[in-house]
Amino acid sequence: MSGGVVVLVGLGRPLASLPIVNAAIREIDIRGVFRYANCYPAALSLIATGRIDVKPMITHRYNINESVQAFEMAESGQAIKVMVNVIETLVLVNIL
Repeated sequence: MSGGVVVLVGLGRPLASLPIVNAAIREIDIRGVFRYANCYPAALSLIATGRIDVKPMITHRYNINESVQAFEMAESGQAIKVMVNVIETLVLVNIL
């Protein structure tokens, strides 16, 4: 398969290794976008309609009491998306 576009959104690490010869042979365009202007409505629509499933992008989940570990994982570069659950499960008990 040839052709296509890779869009690098936002800022990452200062240096990245890319297979540039492979991209050139396959005629892949590489574009960088720093700002997210006008992207949110389209992205939210794609997610809300189920056309894009973003759940697999969450690679690590932590509870609020594991926040330090969550930040360490995010900084390590080994995760795509780290989620910290800040709402504890509430159990309601009816007392008669």
